[in-house]
Amino acid sequence: MRRVAFKVASFAVMPLCIAFVCGCSLFRGKPVPNVLSAEEESLGWGLLWEGEFPPSTWADVRAGSTNFMVIGWSLANDALVASAGAEPIRTKTAFCDFDVKVDYRFAPGASASIVYFHNAETNVDASVAYELVPPPPETDYEDAWQTARIVARRKSVTHWLDGRIVDRKTREDAELSGRIMLAPRNGNVEFRNMKVRVFGKW
Repeated sequence: MRRVAFKVASFAVMPLCIAFVCGCSLFRGKPVPNVLSAEEESLGWGLLWEGEFPPSTWADVRAGSTNFMVIGWSLANDALVASAGAEPIRTKTAFCDFDVKVDYRFAPGASASIVYFHNAETNVDASVAYELVPPPPETDYEDAWQTARIVARRKSVTHWLDGRIVDRKTREDAELSGRIMLAPRNGNVEFRNMKVRVFGKW
């Protein structure tokens, strides 16, 4: 980058400097969605969706499918949007021990769940549903984004919402693995910042 040297001739430029600094701070306060921070990368996080459509890392729920052959999904405002009647989708990769985070936002009256350990390829499907909840009724739609998080490690599974634990579960089979599914039911649901960290064997 070319460096430019200059001298301040008067205090007239100070308001501009202050405005510039404040503008940068505001920009940092609203990070670009669907990207990893340097800290997240150092901690081993990866993206489950990179913001493209159709999403290359997701498929329909048919056994063995690697295609995004579903209806009711679209891309809008850096989010993967499921409209009313949208079919569920699942990751192409199966996970056993993982930490997954998903930002979601409901339109009024919408509902959805995140399903994990989903396995259509076997006769035994031990999938578990994390029912997503709407924000308080008085929340502005623009501020209605919430973060669901699921941490599965060994036999312990915890559900988080906006930084607090809302449920704890125990799985009998510590080797159980499966896909992660987004299962919308009613109304419009938006998803973004879908990230996963895989734990190694203990």
